[in-house]
Amino acid sequence: MLLFVRLFNINSIRNSSSRNREFYSILKKSYRTTKLNLFMASNNRTCFIFDKDESTKILIQMIYEIPSTTKRRQFSLLRTVDESLLQTINRLKANIERAIIKENKLNKRLKKQNIDISNNHEKDLIIVKLIDRNNQQIDENQNNKQAWINCQTLLINQQSYHVEYNAPAIIKFRFPDKILTNTITTTFVEIDYGDIEYSLFDWYVTDDIKIKENDDDDDDDQTEWIHVHRGPFCIFRDEHVNKFVRLACLPRNNLLREGMQAEHTSKNRIIPCPFDLPMNKRHQLTEEYFSIDSNKIRLVSYNILANGYASSTDAQQMIYPYCSQDFLEHDYRKPLLLKEILGYHADIISLQECDTTFYQRELSFILKQNGYLSDMKIKSDSVREGEAIFYRTDRFIAIGSHNIKIGEYLRDAEHLEYIRRRCSLVSEINTHLLERNTALQVR
Repeated sequence: MLLFVRLFNINSIRNSSSRNREFYSILKKSYRTTKLNLFMASNNRTCFIFDKDESTKILIQMIYEIPSTTKRRQFSLLRTVDESLLQTINRLKANIERAIIKENKLNKRLKKQNIDISNNHEKDLIIVKLIDRNNQQIDENQNNKQAWINCQTLLINQQSYHVEYNAPAIIKFRFPDKILTNTITTTFVEIDYGDIEYSLFDWYVTDDIKIKENDDDDDDDQTEWIHVHRGPFCIFRDEHVNKFVRLACLPRNNLLREGMQAEHTSKNRIIPCPFDLPMNKRHQLTEEYFSIDSNKIRLVSYNILANGYASSTDAQQMIYPYCSQDFLEHDYRKPLLLKEILGYHADIISLQECDTTFYQRELSFILKQNGYLSDMKIKSDSVREGEAIFYRTDRFIAIGSHNIKIGEYLRDAEHLEYIRRRCSLVSEINTHLLERNTALQVR
């Protein structure tokens, strides 16, 4: 039987939800910068509708193919839920008309044929209809909330779009500034209406990124991307040094419902991982996990230095003056931390000064993919770091846990009367101990 005990503060982690306004602004910004070739690979002829709970806005996103040139344009409309469908359709028509006129003016073939663009009548031919699940046209006098929630198909002339209501959507997508070889590379992805565990991730590399000459050209930027891996994180090898990275993510939920695909490209090239790391010699002693039926366990305890301390203004000047700022950056330290921790093949991992953001967004998910479950408690609301315990699920089962507040226990436990009397002799010590929110957890 294993009894594992640790001290930590009783405050638990709280997940905060994004405000509605932030949700829409981030979503529009995210997909406004999405490369259309990857976006449309899985989402062509799909209209996405986002209606955030308790919001007065509704977001409509789709790709329209201009008939005269077959160029595709992305449209994002943010309208009020109470606005009539007719008003929204008229705005969509106006946006499409402007896109057609702009595209025709840029079309060299039309210019050579001296076609009078100003007399183009395509805008008069645009017909937009919403069709419900009974294959009936939706009344344009309905408001947006009523119309889109019942809509199954959007028709724009001869183009038919399947309507997805509140499909999985990526609202935050961030790449690390530094990508090292032979370490785990992760990216921070925040998904609404979906789950990162069920989403698809495809990693690509290239020697160089070729910039498009014309910003209005929706064709690919002529960069040759080579697919190297599918999965939520990737380990790049020595042959990938000096290459750029692109990650495409198709968000999905637990029912495998797909949303809008997005992609992100690294700003910097892959750099080699240092080869003379002290962890390399230690890893030679822990190359494999203990077998499930072994009578031995391996426990790793590690203070990983919370990002808030490493990135503080005083960190380089006062606390770590001997260390270059480049090595204190979280994007550099993170892959090396993961490499070292996982390289010990531990049965139980106990981390101190674990940054809550790092734990919530990446660490817990990465270690779960490697066979660990975990629990974390933070010190206080003002200090966003704490302790985290990870355990191998093929060797251990969590059967329960309980917490003891140290302050309450000191005041109430009869067998601690002697300690209380001694502490009362010094008021500062007495007050400090009895008011502490540090706790003891037995798991």
